Order: sequence, then C-alpha cells, then structure tokens
Amino acid sequence: MPDIDCIEVEVLTGDEPGAGTDALVYLGIGGREFLLDNDDEDDFRRGDRNYFTLGRGSTVTHPSTNDPRTPPLTFEDLDRHPVYLRLEAQVEDDSWLLDNVWVRVGCDESVERYGRRMLDGGESRSLWLGIRHGRVLHLERVR
Repeated sequence: MPDIDCIEVEVLTGDEPGAGTDALVYLGIGGREFLLDNDDEDDFRRGDRNYFTLGRGSTVTHPSTNDPRTPPLTFEDLDRHPVYLRLEAQVEDDSWLLDNVWVRVGCDESVERYGRRMLDGGESRSLWLGIRHGRVLHLERVR
C-alpha cells in the first residue's frame, strides 16, 4: 500500500449562538492524532467553513509534527484504526456545534474519503460536542 502524502479536512461550524469554540480540535486517523489549527486564523467560529491540509502543502500550525509522512502512514493503516474528530474542551461550557466534516486522504490518485452521513441533510442534523455532550465523533468511509 502506498504512503499517505496529505490529508485535507473541511469543517463546517454551525450558525447558532454559542456554536463556535476556542477549544483544540483533533483528527484521529491511521492510529495518530493531528491538531487542526491553521496559522493566523481563528478557527471554528460560528458559521465558518475551515480548511486544513496536513502533509504536502500543509496549512496547519506545527506542520512538522502534524504530518502523515513523518512517520509515514499508509492507506492500510486506515483499515486498522478508527477515524474520528475530537474536541479537547478545557472548561465545561466550551461546546462546539459541528454542522459537517469531510476528510480526503491522499493528494494523488489513491484517495479515500470520510465523513458522517448523519450530518448530511440540512436542518436538525448538527451535533454538539463538549464536556457535557461527548467529545468524539467517529467518521465513516464514504464513496
């Protein structure tokens, strides 16, 4: 199986009062976690759509430690470990309303996609994450 050269993540935060967060958000994939935090941006604000690239063409803070190429992940690793989004809230009232998330693994011909079908479909499909709501959303392979 080829190595993974990049991972692209698109996150849509809900547009309701209190929807945004200052908490850390991680993508778990291939047995590792990657911090989703772009340089010089206030990520996960109410109603925002954020894009993150890990690995080749990186847009994240600390690119050398948030790189699927070091140590190398393979597409085979995707079948051995869950893929998830995790909110690391520090205080009880730091919640986040996730409208949707899409993950694209691989920048070239080998591509896998992950998301969460329960979030597709518009109104009343968002999910609150936080200390009071649960911190993790597992993603599934989508075609």
